[in-house]
Amino acid sequence: MKMLHSLGLATALTAMLAAPALAQDSKTIPPEAAKLLEPLPISPTGQVVPGYPDGAPASSPDVLKLTDQEIATLKSKNFTAGIVMHTMDAGWPTLQVAGIKTTLEKYGIKVVGVTDAKFEPGTQISDLEQMIARKPDVIFSIPIDPQSEAAAYKKAADAGIKLVFMDNVPKGLAPGKDYLTVVASDNEKNAYYAAQELVKAIGGKGEVGIITLVYDYYYSVAARKVGAEKAFKEHPDIKLVDVGTFTAPEKAYSVATAMLTAHPNLKGIFVAWDTPAQQVVAAAKTLGRKIVVTTNDLAQDSALNVARGDFYAVGAQRPYDQGVAEAKAAALGLLGKKVPPYIEVPTLRVQKLDLLSALKIVTKEPPPKSVVKLCNGECY
Repeated sequence: MKMLHSLGLATALTAMLAAPALAQDSKTIPPEAAKLLEPLPISPTGQVVPGYPDGAPASSPDVLKLTDQEIATLKSKNFTAGIVMHTMDAGWPTLQVAGIKTTLEKYGIKVVGVTDAKFEPGTQISDLEQMIARKPDVIFSIPIDPQSEAAAYKKAADAGIKLVFMDNVPKGLAPGKDYLTVVASDNEKNAYYAAQELVKAIGGKGEVGIITLVYDYYYSVAARKVGAEKAFKEHPDIKLVDVGTFTAPEKAYSVATAMLTAHPNLKGIFVAWDTPAQQVVAAAKTLGRKIVVTTNDLAQDSALNVARGDFYAVGAQRPYDQGVAEAKAAALGLLGKKVPPYIEVPTLRVQKLDLLSALKIVTKEPPPKSVVKLCNGECY
């Protein structure tokens, strides 16, 4: 979920829309790679929110459909939207915003601003307050701290602004009342898949660890921890010896260093997403340790880690597709249509074998030459 510095949105959006789903002709893809590209069934429920004590029922993005007449109505209304992000210094948010903006443009909905809080909750609250003052009809956002920022998002709801969340819902806000919906990847299954692949890679036995975000109330990341733990518990010869936490992705290096030092027999680590996973790989190399690392999320930079073998497997989100779903949900909400409370994008399984095709599915762009070169003919 890191850098896409070279992705100029204006130019890239056209390429994203035009790019085919797979990196190569499907006839040239080995059956094993094609199988990995098949989406897994979505998990039945998502985040626990008011009204859904067992988790909101998950719906596929396929349920979000607009007729030509509804699109014409949207275009006549001159609706506006704001996007309040946790960070823009990563591939995941860049692709989310691209998916939102491109889709809203089709509906005649103008984006009045995109903010970057640089992972600072206080900054995001300020960004949100300034966006509310601009009185958009809808705000898209992913809260950094769903607890401390809840009141700020409630102000937006009370001001009559419709809210569409990415991955996480602020504490206490209710779907259909305070916000339209949340669109997320199948975070638990993403992690479950990656952790199962780690187990396979180490032969089904040995010591493993998890490194994740310190905030357990950050639902999308907490669900990944649950998924990884679930996978490890299914194997009696796998021992989860440590769960390390960080407050910011760059701090994963020191967390990994401490974990690897404390556990000299550690064979593998599941990391919550790709940016901190890169730090874990760096720490292991510095210590001269050979371990298996699996993670979630994929972007152009972390694809290099897969091509090099630094990441053995990735349960990837589809952030551009999430952005499209978020925009469609907002459009339906602006038309007064009912929107499901939780929309879930299925897991994309990524290994070196299907890397080029998976990367194109995620980024909507041809794989960079640097990734293709590293693959050395072993990726499809």
